[in-house]
Order: sequence, then structure tokens, then C-alpha cells
Amino acid sequence: MELTPMIEIENLHFSYKKHQVLKGIDFELYRGEVVSLLGPNGCGKSTLIRLILKLLDSKGTIKIHDKLLDHYSHKEIAEHIAYIPQYHNVPFNYSVVEMVVMGRISKLGFFASPSAKDYEIAEKALDRVGIAELKERPFGQLSGGQKQLVLLARAIAQEVNLFIMDEPVNGLDYGNQIRLLELINSLAKEGYTFLKTTHYPDHALLVSSRVVVMNGGKIIENGTPEEVIHSDMIAEVYGIQAEIITHDAQRRCVPIFR
Repeated sequence: MELTPMIEIENLHFSYKKHQVLKGIDFELYRGEVVSLLGPNGCGKSTLIRLILKLLDSKGTIKIHDKLLDHYSHKEIAEHIAYIPQYHNVPFNYSVVEMVVMGRISKLGFFASPSAKDYEIAEKALDRVGIAELKERPFGQLSGGQKQLVLLARAIAQEVNLFIMDEPVNGLDYGNQIRLLELINSLAKEGYTFLKTTHYPDHALLVSSRVVVMNGGKIIENGTPEEVIHSDMIAEVYGIQAEIITHDAQRRCVPIFR
């Protein structure tokens, strides 16, 4: 890993009117990591993502590549970070390849139209995620799993190293959840960096080099999956009993029903 963090956050606070959501967050993300932000609903995971993307104003310090976030335009942020949301509705029924070409916007000048090269990059990205055959299909007619793969292809076409994903498996059936996690794992081995939010300890165990647990607007655990995901943490964060087991060299979180 490089010595300088890709993202560095110090003493970050945020409130929606009188409701304090984040309470003194300190966080660093380094190149080559796959970091899962784990925690219950309302703990501040998605808010933290929005602050990194400069979609909300906060108190505290956020740096991208050692440069203050305030000094970036949104277009400049897109030159470093690809954001993959959990939901994506578009007002027009663009084709799949047109959706992926939109990832090239940060590379284009004002009023410039995508070139043949941009479309070539988009098609290669679709091929990388295994859905090249869908390129002419209307995006709005795809399944949730297919849409998520299109958004991942769009991020690849953006030609950045860092992907931020907000609940990437939300709304996907079980098979598509696992296929998407496998793809994230494969891309990480190619050198991409991931910061993703999740509700699922099992997913954090499967696809993470580091897990950051948030609860009540604070980071309460930060370390390797083996260090962080344990029965006491599950009880504290989710209020349930669970056992962490190992099967075929992979750790699993098994809830205990009373």
C-alpha cells in the first residue's frame, strides 16, 4: 500500500438539523484495500459516503490524495472516484451501452460528444463484467442484478482506481448477491480499491481486507475481518446472538435463534 491515504478523514461531524448523525469520525483508505463499512440502519454509513462525494457539507477534514475536498469540483472528484449507488432511476430509457458511456463524462470537455474510442472503452467494460450481450437493451428493462452490473461497468469505463459502493447487493436475489461479490473480489485482485457499505457481516467476511464497524454515528471497530467480526460485536451492534464459524477455510456469521 502507498504511504499517503487515497482518502483521509479527521474529526468529521455531521447533523441533519438537530439530529447528530456522525460524531468525530477518523478514517483512512489506502490503495489496494477492500474496506466494508458495516453497521445497522441509521448509523451514518451512507451519510459518510455522501460527505466523501461532496454531496453534503460537514464539519471536519476530508482529503482525497492529500488535497482538501473543498478544493475539488464535482468533476474533479469524478476523475478519482467512481460512485455506484444502490438504486439508479433514469428519466430516459437509455440503452445499456449509453449508460456505460456516461462514465466517460469526466474525461470529456464541455459540450463534447463521446467518441468511437469512448464507446469502445464502454463495450470493453461491459465485457469485463460479463454482460456484453446486453449492450443494446434498454436499461429500464433490466433486472436489479443486471442494472448493478451495468453501473459497475460504467465505473470501470470511468478509468479510476477507487470505487465507492453504497449497499451494492440491496434488492438483489441471493444468486446475484454472490455473483456481484465474486466480481468485486476479482476486480480487487486486478488492483481496484473499494469502499462499500453493507448490512451483512457475512458479506464483509467474504470480500474485505478491512472492516470498519459504525454504530451510533461513531466508528467502534476498525481492523481485519477476523479481528472485527466477532460475537460480542454482533450483539452490541445488532442486538442478537451469533456465532462465527469456519467452513472450508471461510468464516461465516451464524445467527442463533432463541
